[in-house]
Amino acid sequence: MALENQGFEKRLNLFESEDDRAVLNNLAGGNIQLDVALFRNNLRNTSSLVWEYNTNSSSINTNRFIFPTTTAFVYTNGDRVTVTGSSLGNLNTTTTYYVVDLIVGLGSLGNQSGFALSLTEGGSRVTLGAITANITFIREDIVTKDNIFNIATPETKENGLLVEGSSFTYDIGASFNDGFNTVDSNIDTSNFLRRLKYVSNTSIATERKISIEGGAISADPGATNNSNAALSQANSPGTYITNPFSPTLAITKTRAYSTSSQPWVEGTGKLTTKSAEVNIGDLYFTNGITIISFDGIASVSGNVTEFTHKLPVLINGIEYFVLVKS
Repeated sequence: MALENQGFEKRLNLFESEDDRAVLNNLAGGNIQLDVALFRNNLRNTSSLVWEYNTNSSSINTNRFIFPTTTAFVYTNGDRVTVTGSSLGNLNTTTTYYVVDLIVGLGSLGNQSGFALSLTEGGSRVTLGAITANITFIREDIVTKDNIFNIATPETKENGLLVEGSSFTYDIGASFNDGFNTVDSNIDTSNFLRRLKYVSNTSIATERKISIEGGAISADPGATNNSNAALSQANSPGTYITNPFSPTLAITKTRAYSTSSQPWVEGTGKLTTKSAEVNIGDLYFTNGITIISFDGIASVSGNVTEFTHKLPVLINGIEYFVLVKS
């Protein structure tokens, strides 16, 4: 048996094997016979591409064939083709046409391609006429000497500079494992933030607990809250406290602020606000409170530090307790 790269066997008196493929492999090594097979009947090599009529968004637009969304192909301007089909319009089967005006990325999803035909390379489009059936394009797949001369190893550039050899440098950390771990972590972080990022075309409702250090300002750049009536509108911007037990489609809410500034204004002996809805949790009087009398009982002057009773009172419908001393 002949060994690789040995050629003809001496013990067979250089007898030529009838298996030409094995001979080629023995002489040149590897699968050279597959490379040579590319040029077998080279001038007769062809391939077919079918344009399906009225299928998956296929059409004819300004004398250009727009291919279906399911048809993928690799053509270039200048390819020589002939056509066959039962409805050719102004085309015929005996003429060789040239592909012109090739365009990709057509359709709403950018997954369609199309081209026109010309009688000369780079010429004007042929008027196709009425075509109502599938058409098969037969392309000449000839490999010329010029094609082979154009095969060359591309230049290797890194940061705009030529790099000797056939590889790039990589700055990925201490090892490939570290590099892949970093990439994996970045992908996880990106997916997490993408799911939580607020976008204008989806709900921004969240069940997460949000902690704020410092003040919170509710802005109104569109001047929506330009009147008291506007505060009651559903789209009125502001900060709200919602009732967690209210229905999802009819959430009960209470406005915390009516404008982008503090709504409480200190008046003469009172606090006022223009907010449409106000809830008060704890009410503190930093300078004390003076009670004239309780049912005719006079007040006692001076500071009191110990209390013996608490008295519930209603202020604007809200119950508070006043601490008193008997």
